[in-house]
Amino acid sequence: MIKAVCVVSRYYFLTIDFSGFSFSHLPYESLGWRFKFCSIQKLLHPYLERYFHIIQCNNYDKQEALAFLRMVRLKERKLSWAFKEKEKGVENKEIYPTINVKKRRFQQLYAEYKMTGKIPELKWNRRPKRFLSEDEKSLIDNAVNESKMNGAVHLRLYIKKYYGKNIPHNKIHGYLLKKGIAQEDKEKKKQRIYRLYEREHSFSLGHLDWHESKCIKGKQVCVLIDDASRNIIFGGEFDNAYEDYNIRIVKEGIKIAWKNYSSVWKQMNTDKGSQFYANKKDLDGEKAKSRFELFLKENNIQHIPSRRNHPQTNGKNERWFRTYEENRGKYKTFKEFIDWYNGRIHLGLNRKEGVTPNESIGWKLQPEAIIGLFFRGFE
Repeated sequence: MIKAVCVVSRYYFLTIDFSGFSFSHLPYESLGWRFKFCSIQKLLHPYLERYFHIIQCNNYDKQEALAFLRMVRLKERKLSWAFKEKEKGVENKEIYPTINVKKRRFQQLYAEYKMTGKIPELKWNRRPKRFLSEDEKSLIDNAVNESKMNGAVHLRLYIKKYYGKNIPHNKIHGYLLKKGIAQEDKEKKKQRIYRLYEREHSFSLGHLDWHESKCIKGKQVCVLIDDASRNIIFGGEFDNAYEDYNIRIVKEGIKIAWKNYSSVWKQMNTDKGSQFYANKKDLDGEKAKSRFELFLKENNIQHIPSRRNHPQTNGKNERWFRTYEENRGKYKTFKEFIDWYNGRIHLGLNRKEGVTPNESIGWKLQPEAIIGLFFRGFE
């Protein structure tokens, strides 16, 4: 039987049987010199009495109980010090980092301390930590291989959508870190504000831009992106960034919009590159029109050029180019890559439900397009 003795008060001591966790109180005078050999430090005695029910419920052995009581003592001593500093007039921002809590949590703890006059007690009856099962690990591996994605949020939505199982993304991220698939990113650990700028209906605005491919040397990439759905309507990899290719891409986009969705383009956004925009004046001193601008005008599409040195206006294209560089090498042809992109879960559309660009383009059709598709069914 392993026993430890610690002083509870001036007149009583506490004997703990760690094999059965039984209490026995004896007069302090009868203890004599033996309390000097107590295996639990005397300073721990208030916490032992306070948290004994937790030790008993968790069936801690001697070493586990000692470690638990040291941790509790450290936490509560820090809180006590923090509250004293607060009462001296020290600002919150200088206190809460020291005790490893957020500012709002420290304010809550201090408010509880002011109301009760006692140091808030640590609550250990919380939900126990759960680890991934082997089936869940196998499910994550399958999702990585099938979706060709390695982000925890992407994978959580993919598993929920196609397997009907909800695994917390933090656990997925931890598993990916262990396997070396994911990496820590300090910028993503900060609280971010997501601002969603997108049109309500499909084919109301398209984005065009050129990009020099880094994964396929000597190729220039240009795609037509639908603003509302993020769907890649048409695009390609070319030897040169010529104006003729712009016109060809938009022509195909017009055909696809009408044939597949009974829709027409209303506006087109590009930068002021020479492939899209005439940067010179004509003989009359007025701004000249490029062939691309004239083509849009002939098809009743309004041209919206971005402000100079402001790529954020065409941010959807810029973000797509990053995805292109990260994933294009996984596919043999450009068409295979576009099919994967349009069929994958896109977080820009919804971060809570797994929505793909192919699904979104149909859901966000303009009312007249839906009516047109309805009557086409009778033809």
